[in-house]
Amino acid sequence: MRVLSVDLGTANTVAVLSDHGVVDVDGGPTMPSSVYLDEDGSLRVGREAERRSREDPSRYEANPKRHIDKATIKLGEQNLPVNDALAAIYARVMEAVTALLKGEHLDEIRLTHPAEWGPSRRNRLLSSARLAGMTGELVPVPEAIAVASLGGGRPLAVYDFGADTFDVSVLDAQHRILADGSLSDVGGLDIDQALLEHIGRMVSHKDPAGWQRLLRPTTIDDHRARLGLREELRLAKEDLSELPQVEVLMPEPFEKVVITRAELEGLVRSSLIRTTEVLISAVRRAGVTPEHVYLVGGSCRMPLVAQMIAEKVGIVPTNPDHPETIVASGAQVVDREMITLKTEDDKPKFVEPPTVVTAPVSPAVTGPHPVNPNVSGPNPVVSGSYPSGSYPSGAYSASGTYQLTSPYPNPNVSGSYPANFPQQQAPKKNTKKVFIGVGAAVVAVAAIIGATVALSGPNLPSADECKDDVSQDEQGFTKCLRQLAGHVPDGGGCEKADSAQITGMEEIKGTVVSCTIRDGYAVQYILTDSVTGAENNADAITKSFQTDRVEADWTGNGLQGDYRAATSSGTGVLVFRAKDRPMFGILTKNAEENADELKPDEMADFFEKSVQPGE
Repeated sequence: MRVLSVDLGTANTVAVLSDHGVVDVDGGPTMPSSVYLDEDGSLRVGREAERRSREDPSRYEANPKRHIDKATIKLGEQNLPVNDALAAIYARVMEAVTALLKGEHLDEIRLTHPAEWGPSRRNRLLSSARLAGMTGELVPVPEAIAVASLGGGRPLAVYDFGADTFDVSVLDAQHRILADGSLSDVGGLDIDQALLEHIGRMVSHKDPAGWQRLLRPTTIDDHRARLGLREELRLAKEDLSELPQVEVLMPEPFEKVVITRAELEGLVRSSLIRTTEVLISAVRRAGVTPEHVYLVGGSCRMPLVAQMIAEKVGIVPTNPDHPETIVASGAQVVDREMITLKTEDDKPKFVEPPTVVTAPVSPAVTGPHPVNPNVSGPNPVVSGSYPSGSYPSGAYSASGTYQLTSPYPNPNVSGSYPANFPQQQAPKKNTKKVFIGVGAAVVAVAAIIGATVALSGPNLPSADECKDDVSQDEQGFTKCLRQLAGHVPDGGGCEKADSAQITGMEEIKGTVVSCTIRDGYAVQYILTDSVTGAENNADAITKSFQTDRVEADWTGNGLQGDYRAATSSGTGVLVFRAKDRPMFGILTKNAEENADELKPDEMADFFEKSVQPGE
């Protein structure tokens, strides 16, 4: 029986063919899961897409799987159906496999997916595979069960450090998943972002404007420079698994920099500690002691990963030679009778809008996007000459097996968050509670009438005064929060925030004021008891961003600080901090119309024009 297993991952795609092994799809065992849309509507995938991205980065998507819950991806001026993007990747795999089959047919095609995926997401993969011309029997295989199939009949854990998220599963000897857990803000892409920020601290002083162009590219040349730098960082991260230090080539006018393994480990250590805590929690809930911990994903090549698991969990992990291919290899040998699939979609995490924006916040919140798997766009696939939308749809129809069911929530929103956020000491009196939330939070406040005169001149409070300042005006502002808010309260719409709680959140203390502004924007001002507390809270929100973000410094009203903004699917979040002050703010926007057009730059521009306190 000829079996093909395909692991379409966030960063890379791997295929394994029975009686052959790993398929060389795109010049190596892994193919980048990326797509590029030509001006004529043709789709290119893999390394060809990466090369073309330098021509027009707006037409490039490095990780289309991250958009599994959307109907379309905006590439250039076109909205490409997500099914088309995924089908193009599957089609490129089929092109390589067809040459190896020599006229024979596939009996089964096994498509791997995260274990927590329900039928909607699984059916999105299945419909894309049919669209790509995969005509054999399609078998969805949870990634954790695929890996467990390589471990024999023993209880084990699968530690999956993917590009987008971290996932862990604990399985019994029959390969049943007893417990699992995940972190939506820990993945290989987050390590790349941490390296980018680290280098920025090293070189940005030489040309602050030039560095901002890298972070907020506006021209094609800027986009090319940004893409080139991100590729350098990815390669540097991989090389540091083997080398004590590497050189990173920088775009002009910056000179190359040296990054050591110790620096990288310092950047990721706290995140790895969190992954081990999730692993320990899953083991406890499973009620079994795994004999092995299997490492999955390219980021597991970092020596610190195995070291941390051995130290914190007490089990020396099994580190395969090729962690990128282990899922597809395991899917080849999995016993189909052992496959258990999640039967229900995760329920959308609809939450009553609190008056407090909480952290960590994921800016990626999508609404339902029902998609007919039989309908696709007009974009032909160049790699492999598979015209998009023309593949045989097999046996499924509008009411068939592969019809999409109810819409699935965003994959960037995690269902849990470890309770290890720094606890802050409560202020002396008159404090309100802020709760750190799971996933995405939306600001909603009731407007009240009233305004106070902005602080200025000699009345500006010092940093020491902020720590002890607990007296509030009628809108809830202390002198320090009023200094941060500037003119925003003068338009009304600000009020004290009552305590709010959302299931799964961890409590911190603070004085909070919520303000509605206009055009869907709202802002929260939060005063904590310490500078460290404010910085930790702001950092936690920032780390939850799963998309590219905009960063810049700001000054005004006797303060200086920085801000970071990100958007996804019509929801925007911008976090701004005041240097050496125990306070920070969170600007949010929900765009009900033209959601995909909301960009981080728009959030940044609105902050600078309407929220940033003036001199």
